[in-house]
Amino acid sequence: MIAIYAARGVSMVFLSLALLCCGDDDDKSSGDPGGTSSGTGGGGGSGGEGGSGGGPAELDARVEACLRINACDADGGAPVGLQACLGHELDQRWAWATLGPRRLGLAAMECKLAAADCAGVRACTPAAEAFAAACSERAGADLCEGDTWVVCDDLGAPLAAMDCAAAGLSCSSEFFAGCGAEPCDYAATSAACDPEDGDVLVECSAAGFLTRVHCPSQYNLVRVNGQEGESVFAIAGETCGFDEQRGAFGCVGTGEACDFFSQRCDGAVLETCAGGKLSRRDCAALEPAGQGCGFIQSGQFAGAASCGLVGGACDLGSDEACAGAVLRFCSWGEPAELDCRAAGYAGCATAEQGGRTVAYCTP
Repeated sequence: MIAIYAARGVSMVFLSLALLCCGDDDDKSSGDPGGTSSGTGGGGGSGGEGGSGGGPAELDARVEACLRINACDADGGAPVGLQACLGHELDQRWAWATLGPRRLGLAAMECKLAAADCAGVRACTPAAEAFAAACSERAGADLCEGDTWVVCDDLGAPLAAMDCAAAGLSCSSEFFAGCGAEPCDYAATSAACDPEDGDVLVECSAAGFLTRVHCPSQYNLVRVNGQEGESVFAIAGETCGFDEQRGAFGCVGTGEACDFFSQRCDGAVLETCAGGKLSRRDCAALEPAGQGCGFIQSGQFAGAASCGLVGGACDLGSDEACAGAVLRFCSWGEPAELDCRAAGYAGCATAEQGGRTVAYCTP
């Protein structure tokens, strides 16, 4: 059998958490947890219901930040909608196992969330079309054009771009391109545990930058090819340590020994074999509240067990909408709405992104 770790060079597309099953084992036939939306990220946060006057409505801080980012991008850019921005909190937990344009998307959202003003938000994602010439010679690759990270499609057209400098970083390309601050040699730099935080793995990314992986919250992925085809296993470690299965430091469990990759749901607890020891992650203890254990049903991580939102009255991958100045969206599985004017914006508008309708407050 051949086991391939996603974080060490397997081509990835994007996380699409559509979970199924909460139970005491890995039977995938019951339950219906929901995860982040396919394509652009999931819903989240807690948008308050805006009023019709009396000053700006009080909003959840994350909702407020996402409203600001979308309003900034609406002026000369491409707003991604409220749920895509809010869902970044869940998607980021799979960053270790994500490469390509979706990894760029995660980094770009981090840049936007940290930006001080609209100029900073827009600087994070320059128009990809400007890099058509560079991609014409590098079909299917990602590359650096100065300090801009560019991902090209298989036909040699630019898919996405991020200005690393807008995030205070630089661009480097070894096996893949990416943004970072501390250069390293991917082929020679050994992974290690952070001496100041034993839960953090420090390793050299394929772009040639040191990265920090918070083991109790991040996921990795392994694909195992056997006689019955390919199986996908999530690796949800508890702390940093020597990974017997990887032959290097990684995110490992703290339980009893295990000799092969495994995953199951023990009620709301996700149990995986991580680095030769069982790891148990309590999904019910994670934020946002209401998470359980299930299996990803679609996308390149399909078949992996994961924590995710359980049930809910709305689908986090559904369309957002405007009703006059009121923005309607799915907030952690519950329908929510907010009044854009009460929140200090001009109104509500919609756009098409990734095959779905997204809504945003207009500047």
